[in-house]
Amino acid sequence: MYFRNVVTGGVQLRRAALLAAAVVASTPLVAAATPPHDGTPARITAAAAGAVYGGVTPDGFGLMVEVNKSRRTIVRMATGLRTVCTSGSIFILPDSWNDLRVKRGKFSASYGPAVERNDDGTTTDVEGTVSGKFNSSRTSVSGTWSLKLTHRDAAGTVMDTCDSGTVNWKAKQ
Repeated sequence: MYFRNVVTGGVQLRRAALLAAAVVASTPLVAAATPPHDGTPARITAAAAGAVYGGVTPDGFGLMVEVNKSRRTIVRMATGLRTVCTSGSIFILPDSWNDLRVKRGKFSASYGPAVERNDDGTTTDVEGTVSGKFNSSRTSVSGTWSLKLTHRDAAGTVMDTCDSGTVNWKAKQ
C-alpha cells in the first residue's frame, strides 16, 4: 500500500484540490504554490537511516527520493511540477509520494482521478502517476512522473485542464 500527497502537509487531497480549484479558477499567466509550513518540527524516523537521492527535473525543480535502510520502500519522494492548462495558464505545483514498494529495483504507482467537491459547487479531479527504477548498484534512480488536474463547473462541464505531461527525471546519491 502507498500513500500520496499532492501537496505536502496535513490533509492530503483536500488541500490539493482546494489549491487546484483556486489556481485553475484564477487566470494569471504564472502562479507558484509552496508547501505549507505549519511549524511542526521534523520527525526523525527509522527510515531516516536509509539513503537519499537528489536531482533536478528538466524544468529545473529539485527532486528528492528517500528510501528506507533496506531500500525496499521509498519513504518519500517530492518535486515541483509545471502544469500547462488548456486556458493558457501555467501553474507550478509541489507533488509528493509516500510509502512506495520497490520490487526488483522497480516501482510504480498511480492515483485518481479523485474528485474533490469545492465549496462553490465546482469539482476538481486530481490524478497522477510515478514510476522508476534503480540502477544495478543502487547509486541512482530514474523514472517518469505526471500530474493532471481537471476543473469542472457545478454542471460537470470541464472548465480547464492542467497537465504536467510526462516528466522524465533522474536522481543520484
